[in-house]
Amino acid sequence: MASEPAAAEPKSEPKSEPNAARWIEVFPHVRLDAARRFVEIDGQVPIDPHDPRTPHIFLEVVVCPWDTREHEALVATRARPSHVHAALLMLGPTPGVPASWRWDPETGRLSTTEPTGPIVQVTFLHTDAKGKTVEADPAEWIIDVRQRRTLRDREGPGGHWVFAGSSLAPRPDGPGEYYKADIEGTLVGLATFGVETIAWSGVFSHEASINAPEWIADPAKVPPFGSAITVRLAPADGPAPSRPDSIPRP
Repeated sequence: MASEPAAAEPKSEPKSEPNAARWIEVFPHVRLDAARRFVEIDGQVPIDPHDPRTPHIFLEVVVCPWDTREHEALVATRARPSHVHAALLMLGPTPGVPASWRWDPETGRLSTTEPTGPIVQVTFLHTDAKGKTVEADPAEWIIDVRQRRTLRDREGPGGHWVFAGSSLAPRPDGPGEYYKADIEGTLVGLATFGVETIAWSGVFSHEASINAPEWIADPAKVPPFGSAITVRLAPADGPAPSRPDSIPRP
């Protein structure tokens, strides 16, 4: 497993708000601002798309816990997905269901069901070279490897993340259950594993035999390796915008 880079630990105080009195650490590494309906966690950039030896870092998740999928994620965190799930519940939204796949052996076709759940606005906050706090849409840090178009440009306003809620499974080593995203590393998803806490609205497989890998980290947008990132999650009100079926499916 990869280990956390030896970068400076992010401060416990949120970078976006110097007055931290409204923030409560409800779980280790998970903060809650109930008045503004924000959940924030701290993380770091675990990849280096600026290294000429690794110009194309293909992504399968947006945010993951350390020692899971950091080689294919924009941000790695020490927060547990199950704790983030519980913090979001404190703000009122009810989780939906992750996306699913179904293979029909008779027709030889794969059918998909999109994830459901309340929309969650995902924002990255970091400090730029001038010491200014910058807010970014993660979908602007992800580009397709061929045309270099961002995920946001491809999907438009209809592309969004939802509180899908992952799922529970029986423990293989004893009684009780475990929260799948804690093990699978799917806190904020991109590709569809079907166990995301927060899932991207589009459905495309992480299996290269089904969908050819195409989404990479944009070296022009992603901060240097080890940079501190605050991930803000804000449940949105109102219905989900319509999303054109714009991601090509071979």
